Order: sequence, then C-alpha cells, then structure tokens
Amino acid sequence: MTGQFVGRRGELDELTGRLRAGTGHVALVAGEPGIGKTRLANELAAHAEANGVFTCWGRAVQEDGSPPYWAFRQVLRQLARLHPPGELAGELSLVVPEFGDGPAMTPAERFRVFEAVTEYVTGIGKVLIVLDDLQWADPPTLQLLVHLARAIGSAPVMILVTYRDTEGPPALSTALATLTRENTVSRIRLTGLSEVDVALQLADVTGTDLDASVTAAISRRTGGNPFFVAELGRILDQDRLPDAVLDAVRVRLDGLSPDCRDMLTAAAVLGREVDPAIVAEVLDQPLNDTLTTVDEAVQAGVLSDVDGWRFTHDLVREAARLLIPTARRLALHERAATVLEQRPDATQRVAEIAHHWLEALPASDPTKAAEWARRAADIAMAQLAWENAASLYARALCAAPDIGPADRAKLLTSQGLAQLRQMDIVGGEETLRQAAVSARESRDVTTIAEVALAMETVSSSDWVTLGKSLCDEALSGLDDGPLRARLLAQRAAELAFYGAPGLAELSAEALEIADRTQDPRALRAALRARQLAMAGPEGVHERLALGDRMLAIGLTDHDADAMMWGRLWRFDAFCQLGRLADAERELLPIKEAVAQVRTKIARWHYVRGEVAVAHARGRFAEARELALTAIDLVKETGGPVVLAVSVSTVATVASMTGDEGDIVERYPDYFCSPPEIVSAMVGAWHAQCGRLDLARRCYQPAQVNGPIGGMRWLSVLGSLALLAAEFDDKQTAAAAYRRLLPYEDLILCGGAGVVTMHGAVAGALGIAAAVCDRLDDAVRHLRHAIEINERAGMTPYVATARLDLARVLARRDRHGDAAESVALTMSARAIAEQLGMRRLVASAESFSGPKLLSPREGEIARLVAQGLTNKQIAAALHISVRTVETHVQNILGKLGVSNRGEIQSRL
Repeated sequence: MTGQFVGRRGELDELTGRLRAGTGHVALVAGEPGIGKTRLANELAAHAEANGVFTCWGRAVQEDGSPPYWAFRQVLRQLARLHPPGELAGELSLVVPEFGDGPAMTPAERFRVFEAVTEYVTGIGKVLIVLDDLQWADPPTLQLLVHLARAIGSAPVMILVTYRDTEGPPALSTALATLTRENTVSRIRLTGLSEVDVALQLADVTGTDLDASVTAAISRRTGGNPFFVAELGRILDQDRLPDAVLDAVRVRLDGLSPDCRDMLTAAAVLGREVDPAIVAEVLDQPLNDTLTTVDEAVQAGVLSDVDGWRFTHDLVREAARLLIPTARRLALHERAATVLEQRPDATQRVAEIAHHWLEALPASDPTKAAEWARRAADIAMAQLAWENAASLYARALCAAPDIGPADRAKLLTSQGLAQLRQMDIVGGEETLRQAAVSARESRDVTTIAEVALAMETVSSSDWVTLGKSLCDEALSGLDDGPLRARLLAQRAAELAFYGAPGLAELSAEALEIADRTQDPRALRAALRARQLAMAGPEGVHERLALGDRMLAIGLTDHDADAMMWGRLWRFDAFCQLGRLADAERELLPIKEAVAQVRTKIARWHYVRGEVAVAHARGRFAEARELALTAIDLVKETGGPVVLAVSVSTVATVASMTGDEGDIVERYPDYFCSPPEIVSAMVGAWHAQCGRLDLARRCYQPAQVNGPIGGMRWLSVLGSLALLAAEFDDKQTAAAAYRRLLPYEDLILCGGAGVVTMHGAVAGALGIAAAVCDRLDDAVRHLRHAIEINERAGMTPYVATARLDLARVLARRDRHGDAAESVALTMSARAIAEQLGMRRLVASAESFSGPKLLSPREGEIARLVAQGLTNKQIAAALHISVRTVETHVQNILGKLGVSNRGEIQSRL
C-alpha cells in the first residue's frame, strides 16, 4: 500500500468492529472501479494481522482463462501452509487439485465439496478471507461463497468481498440477492471522497497543498474517485487536465518508452499477474530486455513488484489493452497460446490456453481453439464447475470447423449434461435434442446410447418419448453387456412413473445382465431401475430385498451413497408394510450415511423420512418444521419434481391442524392447477380441507381404470376413493375398491420416496364400500384399519378411522351400532384434541354435536335420538333407569331443548 489512507475511517471502523466480534460474518463492499475497495480491504487486513488474525486473499481475474474456483483455490493454498487439511484433502482437491487425488465424485456431490470447504475453513481458528473483484468470479465460486455465508455460524471467520456494482454477470446478481437475505451478511457501498478528502489525497500525491480551485476542479471531474484523483494529481504539470479520467492513465503510459509500452500491452493480454519470462517468450525477446522494461513500469507506478509483479490497478491494465489494435491483440493471444501449450506446466493451464486460442479467433486455428476449449470444459466438469463447462462446450462448438456428426453429438451431449447438472433442465433437454439429431446422423449406436443416458439421473416428463426412441435405437444395435444393461435400466426408470406395460420385464432383464457382467455402474443402475419398477404395492417385499442388496454393496465397497439408498429403500418398504418401528430404526443409519455423502438431495431424503415418521406419529409441529427444511434444501437446485413433493408434504402436514392456508397462497399453481399425475392426491387434499370446488376440478374419475405409476399407485387410488365418497360416485368407488382390495393390509403411501403416510389401505376400502352401500363390508374394513393403525402406532389415523367407522355404524343402525358410534366419535375427538387436529375435531362435532356433553351424556343423547326409551337405554348400557333419567334431564338443559324429540335435531 502507498499513500495516505483518506476518507474511509467510518467504513474501516465498522469492519474492524465486525472482525473484533469474532463470529462468522461476510461483508460485501461494493463500488465503481477505482473507488477504493481494495485499499479498504488492505487496511482491514493490516489491522487483522496486527491483532494476530491470519489473513489470506483470493482474487478473481478477468478474461485470463482462470480455472474454476480460482479465488478460493488461492485462499485454500494460503491456509494450507499453516493448517494442513488432513483427511479433508481428498474432497478439497476438487477445488485445489494439488492437494491430491480425491475420491471419484458424482455430479450430485458439489454440495459435499462445499461442506468440506466449510468444515475446513471454520475449523482453523481466527481468519480473515478477502475475496477481491468478485464481479469476475465464475458461478461455482459464487455458489461456494453463498454456501459459506449460510454455514459460517459462530465460527471466528470473516469474509470480506469486494466487487464492482457497475458491472457483473447474472450469476453475481443472483448470489448477491441470496447473500443479502442472510443475517451473517452486511453491505457497504463506497462513494466518492468529499472535496476535503480529495484535497488531502492530492496533497499526499503531489507533496504540496494545491489551490482550492484546482482541488474543486479535480473533485468535480473525478467524482471523488480516489484512483482518478491520484492519476490526475500525477499529471498536473501537463498543459490541461484530460476530459476523460481514463485518459489520465493513457497519458502516463505515453510517457514510457516504446519497448515498455510493448511489454505492457503483451502483459495486459496475458492477465493482471505479470510473468516476465512468459512475456519475453510472447514478444520473442531476451528475458533481460523484458526485465528492464518491467523495472521502468514499476518506477512509473504502472506495475507493482510487491509479492510478484502485477498491474497496480485493473484500470491500468484496461487502459493498456485499449492501446492495442485488433490485429495485434489477436496475434498476441495466438502467440500466448502457442507459448503456454509448450510449457511443462501446460496441463495445469488448460483453461488459460483455451482462453487465448478462443480470443485469437478468427485469426487463429479454429481446430486448436475447439480442442483446447473441450479439454478445459472436461476439466471443469470433473471439478463439478458445470456452469464453466457448459459455456466452454458451447464455445468449442462455435469454434469448431465442420466436424463430423459423431463428434458434434458428443460435444452437445457434454454441454447438455453440464446444463442438467446446474438444474437448467429446459436448456439441457434442448441441447440433448440437438445431440440426438447429430447422433442419429452418425448412425453410431454408442453415440446414440450416450445421448439417451445423459438423462440417467434426471426426471422429466418432456423427455420420455424421445428418450424411449433413442434407447430403442441404441438397444437394437447393441450386444449384451453393461451398456445394454444401463440402457434397459434407463428405459425402466423413465417409464416407472407412468406405470407403463413391460416395465417389470425391462428392469428384470437389466438386472440379469448386470448381475452376470458384475459391472458396478450397470449393477447400481439396474438395482435402482428394479426398485422403481417394483414401486407398486405388489413389489413391497422385493423392494425390501433390493434394499438389502444395495446396502450390502455399500458395506462391501465402503460406498456411503449405496448404503444410503439401500437404507432408504428399506425405509420405504417398511412404511408401506406398516412396520413403522422398523422404518424409524433405519433413520439413524440413513443420517450417518448422509453425513458422509454430503449432498443436498441426500439430506432431503433423510429429512423426508423424518417428516414421514413425525407426521404418522402425530408430531405435527415437528413434521411441519422438517417439511419446510426440505423445501429450503431443494427450492433452488432440486428440480421441479422434488420441489413439488416437498410443497405437498408441507401442505399435508399443515392441513392436519388446519394451518395450510399460507402454503396454498405461496404455491397457487400447484394447488389450483396440478399436473394430471398428481391431480387425484391434490383433489383429495382439497376435499379434506373443505374446498370442494377445487376438489371437483381436480377429480378425474377415469383415472381409476387407467395405468398408474407404481410409486403413486396406492396414493392415487386411495385419493380417488375419498373423492368418490365426497361426490357420491358409486361407480368410481367400486372400481377403486376392486383394485385396492388385494392390499388391505398395507399402508397408503408411495412405494418409493415416502414423505407422508395416510393410514391403512383398509380405511380407504371401508370408505369405498360405504359409498357403494355395502355397510357390513365397510364396518369390517374400518375395524381392520383401526387395528392396523394402532399396531403401527399411527395415532392420527386411528382417530380418523374411528370417526369413519362411527359414521358408517350410524348409517347401518343395527342393535348396538348407535352406542358404539357415539363411543367411537368421542374417542376420535379426544385423540384429535390431544394432537391438535382441529379439522378432525370440527368434523367429529359436526357429526355428534358440540362438546357440551360428557362422553356418557353424548352416548345417551345419541340413543335418545335413535328413539330408545329410558328403560331400553338402561338395559343397553347396564345402568339404572334413574341414572338414565338424570342424564336425560342434564342433556335437555345443556342443549337448551324442552323435550326428547328435539334432542335429535340439536345433535
């Protein structure tokens, strides 16, 4: 740092106060170029180091082909000098490759890497991290910053971020919008210095106090920008001040020798950091000559020689670049690319080399530009920097000359994959459609297979038709082997949601080939496909066995991901079997596996399991908080399907206590115009909440006889049975009854990805039978439902089934039915009151009357309403006639009626 620190004392005091607080904080410092952001950061760093706080810097750079996570790579390198990362080195190597060869990571595991960075940074004690010029940072860097800000908590870590608010890509705007919502983040915007401070700075630069009129003119022309104030101060001996403040920099450059200016223009093309050896090679001149001109630039204040050579400010570099004619600039980029690709460290500078080849177009070799861009994109993909990779693949495609259809298909497939990984599902699908055209043109079945498998981990209803045709084309020309198994598994997974015919056969063939070839990737894909194919109620026992298989693979291979999925499949099967205690026992090992996997979607799966259990047990407040957590985990990167599941989970839990209104207001499209595949469930939910107009809009009776995806099979049919009861649709109720009857002993829930359970299937059968006036069957099924729900420990659905049975008994009206109906209603209401199920309480009251009567009075009132005499009631309840008379008098008084005949209407 040089010169007096002027005009930023208030901002510096605020930042030092944050630093002294010793808790996690991110300070965002914004302003125009030259306003003093970096100088303020330097002053804070000096204060930190003077007080024993370790300080490290990471700088984003413009247009120099920096690799992914460049700013954080610099930070982690500096931290590692004093704090070796130890066992975290493997995961951190994704950001800092020289830390070692980390474990192979799937595209879903960027969250895991971010967690490892967070664990490392927050575990090393007091530290100040400065991230400078973040307007040039790549999207992965910005997302890592957001992750740190959210997780920094009370750790003694302060992150100071500087950026220009006069420019910035959409990724920066998105990151800033997210950051400002965090309570660990503060913002400072630097504006121009006052005229008094401008005078102080000019005096420091020139060594003398200037006339007030000169100070005022410079203050007005520069807007108080400290960089421009200093530049104008250095050329005050010129005849006049330049009109454009950036011209002041050019005036200073014009005062240098021609050789020095040549050196600076070459250095400006290469980047902010200046490597004299590379500059000399680019200029094809002796190193000593280059060093001489570097010394001249340092003396002129254009370059700094503190900790290596670099431009003193990005505005100086920008001014130097503006001096270069276009032809000369392109030639320098081409020469820089040629020099760098011949260096021993070329493999570590692939992104930089690609940048220069691309920037040299159209004057350079397009084949080289395309090849290096592809190599850089491949590296970015391996580092899970999908945004960078997608951009580089696109540039490779634009740069490439007339490449063959197979090569074009491969580039498009890679670009599409990169887009999918960053959850640009629409863009990724469109790119893959283009890839499919080129792949088909190539007539190469392997290339076609690669396009088809690009959607291997993504669910999209828009892709199914094209995906099926691509798989079929590839399968028709493929021999038996792992690739064929993966394609068959992909076909099965795509069709599983819709319950397509032939699904079981496809998944079985995939698993047979995978078992025979023992290819690990094919085997995992085939097991997943088979689990989805068997997601209907008929496959519940096989899914339990598939979970055991996947768990065994995980334990043998020390694969946390496989262990997690095995446990989850077991959890889902146990839930559907009504073995809720066994399902609950799976949650702790799932949590342990998720901690190793470290991805958001893994955490989501653990949380949805916790939600399912809490909801089924009647712990509604806990379930609601967990469900909201699930939404937070996936609302930005989980994709529409997972988000919709999370939203519906919150709504289901909230409706149990009558608190669902706010979730409907936040997601009106989902609840008012749901997709057809979930319309029955949404309609049943509306009906239970009393919104019958919306329920009728969602009701599609024809679904009861159509194909239904296995994972939704029980949920859809159970919902249709409830809607049929609401709208007295005997035909639909009968059809639902026939299809549900074989699975009476199971629980109404999804067969894969269980998020909520809705009691025994027997309960839905009882409701359907009652609609069809088969009251004896309804009573039998509902008694069985109560038994199953009690055995499973699903108390809310014990109450629901008891009230349903009370209604049916009241309709049947045989000897003893009235008394039992009253008792069941009272019991259901008591449970509902205890659990806070306000809607069920209201439903019970609408059936039995308001809670003015004691349970015994309510029982007697119901019998009086049935027309029984006091003597008959006494015999039925085994009490004296006098006791009945006393209760009847109390009932008349409490209900405010004058005779027995009015009791029925009052109830």
